[in-house]
Amino acid sequence: MTPSLTPQALARAGRIGIAPMEGVIDDITRECLTGLGGYDWCVTEFVRVTHVKLPPRVFKRICPELLDASPTQTARTRHETPVALQLLGADPEALGINARVAARLGAPSVDINFGCPAKTVNRHDGGAALLRSPERVFRAVEGVRKALEGTGVPVTAKIRLGFNDRRLALACAQAAEAGGATQLVVHGRTKQEGYRPPAHWEWIGKITSELSIPVVANGDIWDMHCYWRARSLSGCRDVMLGRAALADPFLAARIKHWQATGELLPETDWTQRAQVLLSHAERCAHLPDKVMVPLLKQWMNMMRQSGNAEAESRFQAIKRHKGRAEFFTGLVAGTALELAPSLLTSVTRMPEPAQVPESPQTSEADAATTPA
Repeated sequence: MTPSLTPQALARAGRIGIAPMEGVIDDITRECLTGLGGYDWCVTEFVRVTHVKLPPRVFKRICPELLDASPTQTARTRHETPVALQLLGADPEALGINARVAARLGAPSVDINFGCPAKTVNRHDGGAALLRSPERVFRAVEGVRKALEGTGVPVTAKIRLGFNDRRLALACAQAAEAGGATQLVVHGRTKQEGYRPPAHWEWIGKITSELSIPVVANGDIWDMHCYWRARSLSGCRDVMLGRAALADPFLAARIKHWQATGELLPETDWTQRAQVLLSHAERCAHLPDKVMVPLLKQWMNMMRQSGNAEAESRFQAIKRHKGRAEFFTGLVAGTALELAPSLLTSVTRMPEPAQVPESPQTSEADAATTPA
């Protein structure tokens, strides 16, 4: 039986996470979004695991928040939001070995990616490809759980509803739980469905009703109404926002405000959205125009996908601009927003890459090696 939440239950505070989005949500974006409030945890882009133990610098490149971790504090954004580290791979032993490296470096939890629908990833036996075999899901999670025993670091997982269809959705979810996952995020579509609407929140509900660990709903939670329906149909207390976190950067904060006060705040207006884009751009001002401007266009594209008319209009007006000055001038036209000098001065070359320091406790054993 699919669970259903009462209005009273929906109003109770539920956690909100930021989904991993390869090539989209990095540490700079996590810092920007968590600074707006409402988020309880984030998950990094995936670290690709094959058959080698990866050196610490690989983890720190994907999760720079590890640079500030210590024996008494795990990886967090500057706004104190925990940052889980995600692994993508198929070999249980290699996943486990690398999970221990992540834990030692300061990851508060290790997440396993069973949801990536990218053809290149799936062709190399990663992400959603494993959903064709619940046994492989079980062994991957179990391998990480066993490797993390004694560290105090839990393993979590993120899945879709299946590869080609939803026949194995429940079996894969149960396999993740049996393997030792302490939380399961479920994106409400199969690999073949990609990101085409709708997300099947009622199918997430079928999983929620059969598992004893927390299940987190993910997919198509664009606004307050979607949040209400996703939680009601899925029976999940917690949700994870991906594209929607970019489409409306204040959505999580507005949800939390409603839960705390009962007041529904108005939709985030264009000036507020543009201010977030500018704030993010200032953090990326060191990047050349050919890198930074496409990143901001990608973010604006998420905003227009959510149905925001002003974002659509602005995007169409400036989508062919390549220089930062003309791009940002068009972005703020008609608003009271002012542009920082760094957003008007073009940059043509990439900065020299920063050296990522190794951990003090790093030994030769942390170098890339083939697992025994």
